[in-house]
Amino acid sequence: MNNKKKVEFRYYVIPKDEIVLPLMGSTWNKEYGEGKERLHFHNYYEVGICHEGEGEMILGEQEIHFYSGCISIIPQTELHTINTFGKKASWEWMYFDIYELLEELYPDDDILRENIRHIVEKRGKLLMPDTDIQKMNFLIRGIFNEIQSKGYMYRDMIKHMLLMLVVEIVRKLQNKDMPERVPIKKTDIFPAIAYIKENYHSLIKVGTLAHCSGMSESYFRKVFEKYMNMKPLDYINFVRIQKSCALLRETNLSVSDIAEQVGYESISSFIRNFKKIVGCTPHQWKIDEEFEKNKLFKYNVTALKGWLE
Repeated sequence: MNNKKKVEFRYYVIPKDEIVLPLMGSTWNKEYGEGKERLHFHNYYEVGICHEGEGEMILGEQEIHFYSGCISIIPQTELHTINTFGKKASWEWMYFDIYELLEELYPDDDILRENIRHIVEKRGKLLMPDTDIQKMNFLIRGIFNEIQSKGYMYRDMIKHMLLMLVVEIVRKLQNKDMPERVPIKKTDIFPAIAYIKENYHSLIKVGTLAHCSGMSESYFRKVFEKYMNMKPLDYINFVRIQKSCALLRETNLSVSDIAEQVGYESISSFIRNFKKIVGCTPHQWKIDEEFEKNKLFKYNVTALKGWLE
């Protein structure tokens, strides 16, 4: 009998017209201690900086001591948490969509986008202050300052600093032993991701996703689950529910109309999937200020190969 481990999927929503979601300020000067059995991952790329305190960071299979000045860089699907063993530590984090950023900054350079994507997704890392991270530290603090001050053209400044930050991340994660990536391989699942993004409101068959990715359906399922840490149908549901949350906040459409617009054939299926991912009904999400304030989805993953077997 297999012992199944539950992990938490924390779904954040970047504020409208912004490109970064910050978790900053005195709120995050606190005790941390979720334990090794309470790992989580996010839907955005995460960069964090420790201002004070020390403790342990669990990053994938690693257990790493952190202290003031450390910087964490964590891909979307990397399992992680931190523990401070009853003492306080001060952290600040930012979350951003690295794919949209790269597409906007390099719209005509598929090779550069692919190479950067491969490097930054390969693994997470905790960088120590005794290493050469001065530039990264400067950029992270600069982005937080721009978010706080919201001066003239602050969004443009954040965008450019994020690009420089990504370059610094690539430098830290790349090494001479890492083989060169042959861009746009048939094994890439990004054509499937793009197809879901454009067609989430329609019926999507896994066979269609496999075909546009240049794979057999059985192989596509294995590659997709290994790469995304969730099954194709689970990802489709995540995208649909994300879109529905935006419609619930920004329109007066009925729940049945929203269900139809995001691709569900029945309202019961929509509500069931919404509650499974968000943790409440669509109506509760629309009227509950706490859900709107926190913008946090909680989803206990129960089908992630390697974590549960």
